[in-house]
Amino acid sequence: MKRSLDAVAAKTIEVALEIGLFDALKQDGDELESLARRLKVSARGLRPLLYLLTSLELLTEEAGRFTATESGRIFLQEQWPEISAALTPAPEWQPLGQAVRLGVCPGSAIEGEGDGGGFFAQVVPMLFDLHWPMARHLASHLPLEQGRVLDLGAGSAVWSLGLLSQRPELTGVAVDRAQVLSEVAAPNLERHGVLQRYELRAGNYYEVALEPGAYEVIFLGHLLHSDGLELSRQLLAKCYTASAPGGLLVVAEMVGSQPRGLDYEANLFDLNMLMFTERGLVFTAGELEQLGREAGYQVEGWVEGPGRYPVLLLRREAPESETTMQQCICMKTTTFNVSEPVCRDFQEPARACDRTTSELIREAMELYRLESIRPRPSLL
Repeated sequence: MKRSLDAVAAKTIEVALEIGLFDALKQDGDELESLARRLKVSARGLRPLLYLLTSLELLTEEAGRFTATESGRIFLQEQWPEISAALTPAPEWQPLGQAVRLGVCPGSAIEGEGDGGGFFAQVVPMLFDLHWPMARHLASHLPLEQGRVLDLGAGSAVWSLGLLSQRPELTGVAVDRAQVLSEVAAPNLERHGVLQRYELRAGNYYEVALEPGAYEVIFLGHLLHSDGLELSRQLLAKCYTASAPGGLLVVAEMVGSQPRGLDYEANLFDLNMLMFTERGLVFTAGELEQLGREAGYQVEGWVEGPGRYPVLLLRREAPESETTMQQCICMKTTTFNVSEPVCRDFQEPARACDRTTSELIREAMELYRLESIRPRPSLL
């Protein structure tokens, strides 16, 4: 094991031993759902436990199958008893075994309806400095000069503020709990001199009414991980309806690595989602892209910058009737101007395969890009 153990990692190993995980994997590997049935625990509870154990190199994962490592067996047999006896336990993590067995957080969920935004009103100000450099950098990849911007679950409104602070022609709508808007967003926007260009719309962002097709850019800044898969699907569908034709959905998230064992911090955060939220989890880049496609968006690309994780851009395609022959095709945040003769060359093949001309051109550009530029092996 290359990583020194903290209290949470130690508790993770303790729970794995309690439920018989290592014994179950002693002879052969197994997949999540099958392993959960064998151990009589929740798949949602077991999932982040397995991922964190891969980061600790006690397990390996390949093609969805988890296998115990030989080095892990030696560690558990020779070093674990002494190490575990010396570690100071973390009291808030003592119910982890219950969370793994039942798949639900053992206490009150931090995103629950009960506190009316009180928890996030305290936490969000501390996150502003963390996200501000990336929010400002991101603005340079969003060539929007006029229109409306929507910031859902805005918190401090850091993500939309990065854009509006540099584009005086834009206006914004920030949606969050009333307490968060009054105590965090409004003072922050006032400090940056843009409060008068924002509408502050109080409420649950799943329930607040949004005008159809009204927003050129919509920001989802670190929301999906606490909402889980099904609610995230609902939220992206709502965003798609609110996106203007050709508009962008910007998704900032902690992104799980592929393979998952490469990023200990993301897997630790995933375990936090089990312990302290009702449905939360960490998505991989591929899972986030798939959520966007399911909602109807096209994957524009990922923007890397000063943040630890890149930011995903999804685009709602404009109907072809609304585009001109002098089309502007955007790929991976780079803009290509396509001449009228080139557009005509693509029109007939597009009709033959029942696709839009702009979609076919984008695909051709992407194929060219993949041939010309060697892709990164990982987002990390």
